[in-house]
Amino acid sequence: MKPKNRLVPWLFSTPALAIYIFTVLVPVVWSMVYSFFDYNGVSNMNFVGLDNYFQLFQDKVFKTSVMNNLIFMAISTVFQLFMGLLLATILTSITKGNNILRVAYFIPCIISSMAICQIFVKLLSVQPEGVLAALMKAMGMAPVAVLSDPKLALLVVSIIDGYKFCGIYMVIFYSAFLSVDQEVIEAAYIDGCSWWQSYCYIKLPMIKNIFFVVLVLLVNGTLKGFDISYILTSGGPGTSSELVATYLYKTAFSSMKYGYGSTIAVFLVVECLLAVGIVRFIASRTERE
Repeated sequence: MKPKNRLVPWLFSTPALAIYIFTVLVPVVWSMVYSFFDYNGVSNMNFVGLDNYFQLFQDKVFKTSVMNNLIFMAISTVFQLFMGLLLATILTSITKGNNILRVAYFIPCIISSMAICQIFVKLLSVQPEGVLAALMKAMGMAPVAVLSDPKLALLVVSIIDGYKFCGIYMVIFYSAFLSVDQEVIEAAYIDGCSWWQSYCYIKLPMIKNIFFVVLVLLVNGTLKGFDISYILTSGGPGTSSELVATYLYKTAFSSMKYGYGSTIAVFLVVECLLAVGIVRFIASRTERE
């Protein structure tokens, strides 16, 4: 039913639209303007045209951060997608006490990133001896400081980031499973369908669209990943776990290069838009097929 007054929908959407404009669009446009200037926040702004963009693609640290970001996105996305789906499947299979499990699984999402990182620092530390080091000693292995190992730091940061946020996708998948028509499931069981077959051939195909929604959220969120990497390793050791967002922060706020930092921010926006556009394109092709 259409409203009699066409201004009514706009009236209700105006607050959200205003917040979006002033918190998203205005900063993006502002960053685009700053990217054409050399500015340290104190002296006058000097127009440099596209020099910041030329410098961007010659910057070895930036190239490393982009590659790290893609690896971080891949690991964290797969981890959160798999764990969110697994936890949701477990919850739908438990009839008693699932409310307690839901709360327990979701707790990491509401704990601050600083607290999560401090917990894992204690677990993974070698000096003083943490849980991981104690287990490795008990198995006769030499303890490894995984957060100080250039080969392992990015992997560990990606998994910890996935651990913190997988509860969100558990809730999304759990809600999707609850929306599946139970009459279809009961009919399948009557026809001899097993528990495993009911998920593979009925439930998962029926929530296919939810997968693409989750994938868009995951890709967009992991490409902008910042807090876990910055708190745990600050992009180190060296640049082994440096992400685009952490490098942006250091450039803009530690080195006071606001123009160059804005250029990195523009790149990050374009990267996220391209990644989400690719996912949506694949989703639309899949739906047509």
